[in-house]
Amino acid sequence: MQSGEELGYLRPRWNRERAFHDALAETLDPTTMPATAPVIYDAAVLAAADIGEGTRVLDLGCGQGDLTLTLLERGAIVTALDLSPRMLQVTSKRVELHGRGRQARFVAAPVEQTELPSESFDAIVGRWILHHVDLGVATGELARILAPLGRAVFLENSGANPVLNFARDHIAGRFGIPRFGTRDERPMIAEDWRELETSFSSVRAEFPITEVFELLNRQVFRYRSRSIAAACRELDRMIGRTRWTRYSYRVLVVAEK
Repeated sequence: MQSGEELGYLRPRWNRERAFHDALAETLDPTTMPATAPVIYDAAVLAAADIGEGTRVLDLGCGQGDLTLTLLERGAIVTALDLSPRMLQVTSKRVELHGRGRQARFVAAPVEQTELPSESFDAIVGRWILHHVDLGVATGELARILAPLGRAVFLENSGANPVLNFARDHIAGRFGIPRFGTRDERPMIAEDWRELETSFSSVRAEFPITEVFELLNRQVFRYRSRSIAAACRELDRMIGRTRWTRYSYRVLVVAEK
């Protein structure tokens, strides 16, 4: 585990991410956010993580707490970690209101410096978190807190599609097309996979969700046309049945200790 002084160069990044997600949390009302069935992204993570009763799980970058609530429902022993204290407040309140008496532990900390005990989790899960962090530091920290034979599963954005990369770098944020996310995030690239391989015995990419044209539907057409939305979904379904699914913007990262 690296000291706070050694990781001081990350503090400006942490401060930006914390401020962005604290502000986002201010727009959420946990009293109107009951537990719901997992969306397709969460379902993909849960299926690969193989979590059951008594599994010690870290919900990494828990955000508004959707995964946290589902994990508690499945009987897991849950620690929810997020850099944003305000997001943790949202998740904590949702657990209090909608967790049916189940409890979780809440930790406000960056992924690169969790200060959690070594080998304390059987599984680590998350959705759209790795591409926000410095994986050169975070991979070692995740491997440290994961128990032997443990598994880490994350649904992430992939940088393998050159067309989508070009659109993200040169079109999003211009021509009336919105740009989402924070200044520091980026899709996962080959270097990120190599970083994971330095700390885990097995790392693989899976593609249970194919989204290529869905981004066109979201960014350009803003879900306004049912016919275009249907066409985009059908095109993605066709891609998903071929080897080209590896160019999906969504990738499931499965890393084992």
